Amino acid sequence: LPTDVAETVFSVGAQDDYGWTSLLHIYKISLSEAQKKKILFALATSRDTDKLQRLLAMGLEGEVIRSQDLSYVVWMVARNPKGYHLAWNFVKQNWDTLVEKFQLGSSCIRSMIVGTTGQFSFPEELTEVQQFFESIKEQASQLRATQIALDNLQKNIRWVQRNLETLRNWLNVQMK
Repeated sequence: LPTDVAETVFSVGAQDDYGWTSLLHIYKISLSEAQKKKILFALATSRDTDKLQRLLAMGLEGEVIRSQDLSYVVWMVARNPKGYHLAWNFVKQNWDTLVEKFQLGSSCIRSMIVGTTGQFSFPEELTEVQQFFESIKEQASQLRATQIALDNLQKNIRWVQRNLETLRNWLNVQMK
């Protein structure tokens, strides 16, 4: 496949069971780092939440998907409309393991925190994130990423509050 379309082709293929499984197999045997990244991206575009959870679990386990790719997998799943809550819950549930696996101030931890909260845009989600950060208060105080995540979430909430009604009205006009 030409490299400029490989990610798109892989993503389309990852939408059914056979394609997803085939891509995972290709990932396992591939020697190309660039191809592995494209395949992980594609696997994370699945609309099947069970597959997304499996992908996260394999990343944590570190056998099929290398541990150093876990933060990328979490970030990619978090970009998926079907996966962003899964990714956030994964980080919360596996926090202690993640901190053991990666150092607390590492770029991996930072990218997982900021990446998994980046799609949030509702006050209830802000409260949930604040409660989690409060539960890990001692660790969170050492992380700049927690403040970045909270700031981004507050910006998202303000954007939705300012623009949602206008966007709805515009869409309604366009749909007529």
